[in-house]
Amino acid sequence: MTRAPGDHLYARVLGSAWHELAPPVRAVHSPGAETRGEFHIVHGPRRIAAMLARWSGLPRPAARASTQLRIVDDGTRQRWERTFDGRPFITTQWAGVPGCLLMERIGSWEIAFRLRVSDDGALHYEQTRARFRLGPLRLPLPFSPRVTASETPESPARVSISVQVRLLLVGQLIAYHGWLAVEPPESSSSLPSSL
Repeated sequence: MTRAPGDHLYARVLGSAWHELAPPVRAVHSPGAETRGEFHIVHGPRRIAAMLARWSGLPRPAARASTQLRIVDDGTRQRWERTFDGRPFITTQWAGVPGCLLMERIGSWEIAFRLRVSDDGALHYEQTRARFRLGPLRLPLPFSPRVTASETPESPARVSISVQVRLLLVGQLIAYHGWLAVEPPESSSSLPSSL
């Protein structure tokens, strides 16, 4: 079944703010989108940070990791299929309750984000909570990870991505930043003047 362009996860979570996103950021989130780019990935300086990052299945450190992202609609959820230098990193996202929250499952963690669009059309992820999943249980823990992320329009065909994960008592667990190339919008008239 083909959906209308606005009938997908991020459009539902953002509501009218979906149209405030810069066109290249919207393009990254379009169902079926497949984008490619390059990321610089670092683990935290402490040995325990590297151990926890590996245990969690997070991407490995790399100076210039070749990256692909494929977004697959799965009913009311989306599966984010990422590869970093050919190694998969897959998470599941869905709308939380209330519907203005974005939920993401990363391994055994379930993280809730409030999405915010800034004046330049960038998308910011503001974490509101994290819970550890143990079978059917969801446990809020004092040492849960803290994720901050943003997607900023860099040009009509490129989006800059920045993600950082910190852990209480450990500090930085992982950080990665880089870019994804998207198809240029059909008309540049809808682009923000800053592009």
